[in-house]
Amino acid sequence: MATSQVTNEQLKECRDELQVENPKQKIRAWQIKDRIKAKFNYAMDESTIRGRFLIMKEPLSGVNVGLRSAGPAVPLVKVYDEPEVPEFNVPDEMKAFIPPASDFTSYIERGIDKRLALHYDKGKFPLTQGKQGTGKTFSHEYYAHKRGLPFLLLSCFEDFKLPKLFGEKTIENGSVVFKESLFTWFIQNPCVILFDEVNAISNQNTFDFHALTQNRELFVKDADNGNGKLYRLHPHCRIGFAQNPKSAKYIGGNIKPSNFLGRLTYITYPEFSKSDIRKAIEAKFPDLDKEQVKNFTTFYFACIKSIESSNIPVDISIRQIFNVIDLYTSGLPLRESIEDGLTSILEAVSQPQNKDAFWRLAQANWAELLDEVEVEKLSKSRGFASFWLGW
Repeated sequence: MATSQVTNEQLKECRDELQVENPKQKIRAWQIKDRIKAKFNYAMDESTIRGRFLIMKEPLSGVNVGLRSAGPAVPLVKVYDEPEVPEFNVPDEMKAFIPPASDFTSYIERGIDKRLALHYDKGKFPLTQGKQGTGKTFSHEYYAHKRGLPFLLLSCFEDFKLPKLFGEKTIENGSVVFKESLFTWFIQNPCVILFDEVNAISNQNTFDFHALTQNRELFVKDADNGNGKLYRLHPHCRIGFAQNPKSAKYIGGNIKPSNFLGRLTYITYPEFSKSDIRKAIEAKFPDLDKEQVKNFTTFYFACIKSIESSNIPVDISIRQIFNVIDLYTSGLPLRESIEDGLTSILEAVSQPQNKDAFWRLAQANWAELLDEVEVEKLSKSRGFASFWLGW
């Protein structure tokens, strides 16, 4: 048989026959080669077989042959499907650390959360990074909630030393004994541990993380009456990291060396969209009317735009607009709610001159914030109509 007589359909037919015969195994080019030789008495080399399947955009294996005639070809890209959550053997005394559902009433699940879940489920050590307010820290806690795992958040700082988390020596009945810490207890059980602001740690102090991430183990020299003890991480102990990228607004971070970063995986978190913020506000404050939801959403993004265009050295997040709405719905007047929940952050970062600009943005959304003098000035302004219609 000539090469041209081994059609694409015949190649796929050989592949599918092998897949049916070996449903739990990947089909290799050499197997298809042998099947072609047996069926068509033709010798085709393995590289040609692989090349033909690439041209057809077909995999060598993994095709659900039962569906081939019923619809389109199975896509080459496999979309991650969250596994069924197993029943973890969490000790009763640790169950209080499992994040409750009530913490996530306004949580907006995004595709980025599924990416983090995949990293964790595969036993990786994910580092989430992004601007303040992009959800990079809360996403780890959400994973713990979804998996029913205890969650431990550790906030890092310049002189943070991992060995100080292991435990401490104390005196009992006249003898010096070692008491394991909460951290040491956690790593021996199913859990999620997050080191937040990891780039605040001096690079010299990150060496202690190498054995933790490379071999999933810790050696505690003071344990076992001073003889030392090797602690191996529980198979379902998940450890992650989070950081803000170093920038003009965030100057406290130390860029981590490659011998630390090389043991991690990385996810950069995008900013929330207007749709995300609106949905989050609606979920957290279901009694807020739609017009107010719109006003708060518009005000929030107007502030973000002002920060970016004026290079104001501060970031605001969904937390700030939540604070404003929470104060407002609790009875505080709108003016004070906006000031206490958001605009006074500019005074906290020594930028009081920009506070008035934020206040004008608020007035553009709520007429009730304008006093009589301002209304009279605006009414005489030729741009009064466009001022309001623009918002």
